[in-house]
Amino acid sequence: MKNICYVGNEEKTAVEFGQDTRLWEIAERNGFKDAVCALMNGRIVSLADSPEQEAQVVFLSPYESEQASRVYLRGATYVLYRAARELFPKRRFTVAYMLCGGAYCELEPLETGDVKKLKRRMDELIAADEEFVLHVMRVDEAKKIMLDEGLDDKAELLSYRPFDYFRLYEYGGMHNYFYGIMPKSAGYVKDAGLYPYGDGMILKIPTPYHEAAVSIIDRPQYADVFKQAERWGKELSVVNVADINNIFREGGMAEFIRVNEAMHVSAIDSIARQIADSGSVRVVLVAGPSSSGKTTFASRLSVHLKALGKKCRPISVDDYYKSRSDIPLDEKGKPDFECIEALDTDKLGKDLELLLSGREAQMPRFDFVAGERRETVPMSIDDDILVIEGIHGLNDRLTHTIPSDKKFKIFISPLTTLNIDSHNVVMPEDLRLLRRLVRDKRTRGYSFAQTFAVWDSVRRGEFKYILPYQHTADVMFNSTLFYEPLLLKKHAYSDLRQFTPDMPHYPEALDLLKFLNYFLSFSDQGAVPQNSILREFIG
Repeated sequence: MKNICYVGNEEKTAVEFGQDTRLWEIAERNGFKDAVCALMNGRIVSLADSPEQEAQVVFLSPYESEQASRVYLRGATYVLYRAARELFPKRRFTVAYMLCGGAYCELEPLETGDVKKLKRRMDELIAADEEFVLHVMRVDEAKKIMLDEGLDDKAELLSYRPFDYFRLYEYGGMHNYFYGIMPKSAGYVKDAGLYPYGDGMILKIPTPYHEAAVSIIDRPQYADVFKQAERWGKELSVVNVADINNIFREGGMAEFIRVNEAMHVSAIDSIARQIADSGSVRVVLVAGPSSSGKTTFASRLSVHLKALGKKCRPISVDDYYKSRSDIPLDEKGKPDFECIEALDTDKLGKDLELLLSGREAQMPRFDFVAGERRETVPMSIDDDILVIEGIHGLNDRLTHTIPSDKKFKIFISPLTTLNIDSHNVVMPEDLRLLRRLVRDKRTRGYSFAQTFAVWDSVRRGEFKYILPYQHTADVMFNSTLFYEPLLLKKHAYSDLRQFTPDMPHYPEALDLLKFLNYFLSFSDQGAVPQNSILREFIG
């Protein structure tokens, strides 16, 4: 009986293989040169693995798949880690957070010329193409190896692992783990870039979201908001996941939540004072990617502005949607509700002009069941500040009739600096996806499978319509709450466990499960304030 697997995405090709064949050999023979991993029978697997009989195999490139991009990031990080350990063995190397389509890393201290030295050594290691060797061992064995090699934070996190085995990789005599499948060897990350940035460096990787491949330029707002997040983490004594678990285990969760929420209050109050002190702002625009907490933030900001003596009036951008028959089509021929052309920006501009000049405007009301505007409601204001929340808020086409000095733009997103450990960051998009999964099930009756199905489209819309304008914001608000994964786990874990390898989006569900496995579960929802941003998602 011949050994056969079926290779390809939509059109499958039958491929024979021998007993010792590995997936990387099949990928090379069939022209999948950019592949760094594979989807085999619904599971993400290493190219070092053997093909399975009758398996359905899709080879994944980081230029086309976010799953593959993450595999690439793990491999590139391991290469950079080894280069740093070899060149600067007494300095601490950390991966701090995601930025500019890559990972922002720090080497303490980082001196002039160090980034060039690291990149040169990375190129040498990539050219050598040594393998990332997987070892499966007992947790206590892995913990001892980690402690012996100075990976104390990784060893501490193993105390919370719910399984008695662990997968540890070895590369160049060094051990480490990056929480998922690795490339077969270092040669697979040949396109990785390393660039100086601020006090550190950015490890640049390929991404399927081509709009995310932004230039590495100085963005002061990002620097400020990440420094604020790092300061919050230090004040709360939280840097890694194990720190939060320790707080929970020691009974300090209620106090931790109160302090974390108070930090949000302080940040929102600071933004409100900036707006109030300006003296000229009449329109506040709040924008950010999906599940950032825009609605709750806009409401809380209005309360703070009112406390400072400013009257506020919300305006829903959704009411300015064009009729469904007039919505532009995307490249797949489907209505593109995310694009700015789906909105009647001319009508919005005229209404804002009328309101700000003291005249009455006929404000539309959109009927989403019928897919068209059904009525208008008269509105007039005095010196009220108009608070507009929507994905296009930072795009001046939305408010082109309003002078710049009368507008205040806010970008909101969970820009977390929480790390799994010193070499593995929490992906902000994973937090947002967990938030959306929980919210959509609770408020819209969507299954997790339905939310997963639209997530790629949502992400592409963000890169196309939101993120290109984030640098125009007057301030950025970090909506991360350090404790939220412990509560989101309560709401998401059982649904994620329902996914099986034969189901679409099993790899994404498995990734979130692996992430949540490192957190304890906190079930006391009553400890969360009613006005918390998290309430927008958990209810």
